[in-house]
Amino acid sequence: NTFENLLLHNGNGAQTRENDDGISYMWLYASILWYDFVRNLETIVNLQIYYTMKRRKLILLSLLLLFSGAIKAQTREIIETIHTTNGWYVGVQGGTLLGVNTFTSFGADKTRMGWGLSALGGYRFSSVLSVEASLQTGSATLAVRKGDVAANYWLGDDVIRYYAPVIDAKGWDYNNLTSRVRLHKMGVQGNFNLLGLLLPETARVRWELSPALSLMQTQADFSTIDAKQTVMSHKAQWCWGVGGSTQVSYRISRHLETGVYGGFTHLSGNYDRLPKHIHKTSNLYECGMKLTWAFGKDKKKISRVDLPVMPVAEIAQPDAVQTPRDAEDEPVIVSRENDMEEAFVTLNVKEDTLSFPVIYFAFNRSRIEKGEEVKLQEILRVLQDNLEVNVLITGWCDTVGSDAYNLPLSVRRANAVKTWLTARGISAYRIQTQGKGRDFKEKRADKARRSEIKEIKGK
Repeated sequence: NTFENLLLHNGNGAQTRENDDGISYMWLYASILWYDFVRNLETIVNLQIYYTMKRRKLILLSLLLLFSGAIKAQTREIIETIHTTNGWYVGVQGGTLLGVNTFTSFGADKTRMGWGLSALGGYRFSSVLSVEASLQTGSATLAVRKGDVAANYWLGDDVIRYYAPVIDAKGWDYNNLTSRVRLHKMGVQGNFNLLGLLLPETARVRWELSPALSLMQTQADFSTIDAKQTVMSHKAQWCWGVGGSTQVSYRISRHLETGVYGGFTHLSGNYDRLPKHIHKTSNLYECGMKLTWAFGKDKKKISRVDLPVMPVAEIAQPDAVQTPRDAEDEPVIVSRENDMEEAFVTLNVKEDTLSFPVIYFAFNRSRIEKGEEVKLQEILRVLQDNLEVNVLITGWCDTVGSDAYNLPLSVRRANAVKTWLTARGISAYRIQTQGKGRDFKEKRADKARRSEIKEIKGK
């Protein structure tokens, strides 16, 4: 109607003139555009409201799913005792000692190997850092260098080097002399385990770099090579040493480590007691084997495991009276729920003992399966919280094979569970083991391959 009024009448109700027809059509077109704009704007607003409500519903649904997941699962803290090599340690090391001074162990005629033996002790702060002190004794024999053979140096009894023998003076040819050095060293060093930055602190292998500082006493004796006779002895002297070493070790047992090492020490004095010439080197080199006994520290590791909430089975009371049912009155139902083993330790009220979950094994195996570790973690937690509880572990096998084979296998299965528990801090005195061999009463072979854990009363 509005559009008709615009076309046919003016504001006073008079007939619209023919000249105003174009203006009326323009108003009509503008009104149609405004109408479409309003309808589109309304549609856009409705879509925004729709998607906003849908997004809120999705957020609410996600929160409900997370909440339901939190309800259906429970988090349990598992305390595991881990043995580390941190703390005090003692050891010994020994090997080959070589010297390079005015004379050298790599002599012109041959290489002369010395020896060194050390007693050590230290403290390991972490898997990366340790500090160590040592006492060393040893000996090194040095002879003329290859480059000095042609020079034909001559050593007088006044310990002065001459280019030729001195008339009416006592002396010896350099090429026929050796300097045997006896040494005693007190040292301290820091050890930095590079692999400790990459591997866990329970790792068995260790690669260390060790800067060292030492105080050394040396005493040199001159001897002739041909007659092997000592011709001059010197008083002991003290000198400072600085150097370092590298060592690779492997822990072969709970406390024992063995490894190899190699290093050098630069000394402040002229320890072979020969006159200094053009050679300024004053080093000792050594390499050998190291044996360490680490007393170690037990460290508790707390881990959180999400376990599914299982229904708590009701345990019959001693005086409970149950009404027997006729087996024919109820249908036989085959259920898979019987195949799901309880992963928690429960209290048997009737016998006043703890009931532990059963640990199952693969065919012809005595190794703990990954799927059984959840049960073992629960058993570990209960034994840690109840120090008065002692248990008996009984191993079983299926009926495949002979008794001569299955009886030792059942013993190994019981010992596998015991080893797993003792490795995590449970005392071996609290655990007894036995093997029963084949189980003919169990019809299912996968249920027969097991280790049962029972509480021992009165122990």
